[in-house]
Amino acid sequence: MKNARIIPIFFLSVLLTACSQYKVFSVKDNPSLPVGGGVLYALPRTQLCVEMTVQRRDLSKAPYRDYAFDFLGVSEDDIDTSYRLVDIDVRSVNVADPDNYYYVQVNRGSVTVDDRHLLLAVGVTNPTGNVAVPDSPQPRSGAGHSSPNAAYNLYDRTDTLYTRYDAPGKPSLLTSRKDVRSTRQRAAAAAERLEEIQTKQQELLNGEYEGSYGAEAVQYLYAHLRGQEEELVALFCGSAKSEKVRFYVEPQMRRNEDFCDTVIWFSPQNGFVGDVDRLPSDAFAVICCVHSDNDLRQANRFVKYHTSGFTSNSSSGRTGTAASKFRSRKGFRYRIPSMATVEVTTPVYSVRRQLPLSQLGPVVELPRRRIKAVFDAQTLDLKELDRR
Repeated sequence: MKNARIIPIFFLSVLLTACSQYKVFSVKDNPSLPVGGGVLYALPRTQLCVEMTVQRRDLSKAPYRDYAFDFLGVSEDDIDTSYRLVDIDVRSVNVADPDNYYYVQVNRGSVTVDDRHLLLAVGVTNPTGNVAVPDSPQPRSGAGHSSPNAAYNLYDRTDTLYTRYDAPGKPSLLTSRKDVRSTRQRAAAAAERLEEIQTKQQELLNGEYEGSYGAEAVQYLYAHLRGQEEELVALFCGSAKSEKVRFYVEPQMRRNEDFCDTVIWFSPQNGFVGDVDRLPSDAFAVICCVHSDNDLRQANRFVKYHTSGFTSNSSSGRTGTAASKFRSRKGFRYRIPSMATVEVTTPVYSVRRQLPLSQLGPVVELPRRRIKAVFDAQTLDLKELDRR
């Protein structure tokens, strides 16, 4: 009698396990699949975002550049207006792999994908803390954020009736007089002001400045004077402008091979150069190299322990017909990213990073049963798995 009760319970559990909530089909193997009412998701493929910061001195907004030699002893030929690479950074960005799309028929439960068609969750309605960070910074919104006018000269106010805390073009005094001085006279006044500031800086450093100040006050005063000095010098010699430019590289490599390619050519005279046939004589290459640190055996052990699944790379010992049947099973697949050493080099600057690359890792199939799975929004690796 006791065994008679156990047998129905056993068959019921087998039936529930066999009733899958989802059916997953490879779009590549089944190109004529109907997509209405289902969900499309793709395996991730990693691109490398190489972000380079370029700096150049801009003379277009230096109103007194014609008098730089007369008052500062600096000729225009001495002012370096060439492009300079001042910083390089590289990070990984996941996109959808066009060769690995899957169509999911959802009988029950839920499937969550992001705007890139990358899988974020299975069986979880609202995965928390899984919002992807946008690749590019978003502009600030809202009223009240007015940008200052770059042509507004703070130091001309000292020779007029303008007072502090006024806005560009809107003096706080009701009466003001127009500055009728010539450009040369204004340049001479700015040079005198610059000399006064440099004298005060020297007095602060030598302890000769009027008054008794603590160390923090002296640092604040010196930083304030240094800022005024830089703005005055910019009126004669221009100001250094920085810009960040991004390039995307997709490594085409196998697990046991390294990848090296030229991201872009850079010329101190012309900046970034895309035409390889017309390279300036001073141009040099920005090269990206990737070395795979993948340990496939360690990844396979991780797969078997955490998912009770197998990688598509080995079929877990199956050969011939058995391996073919195994690969035809329908289940959710994802990639375990593998770490790689990425190095971006130039003759004057280089950077080295350890980054995850999805295409170098194994493809894994989740258990074919009712599950709850949550994937990391950045690496697309399995973060949580609940076998129900």
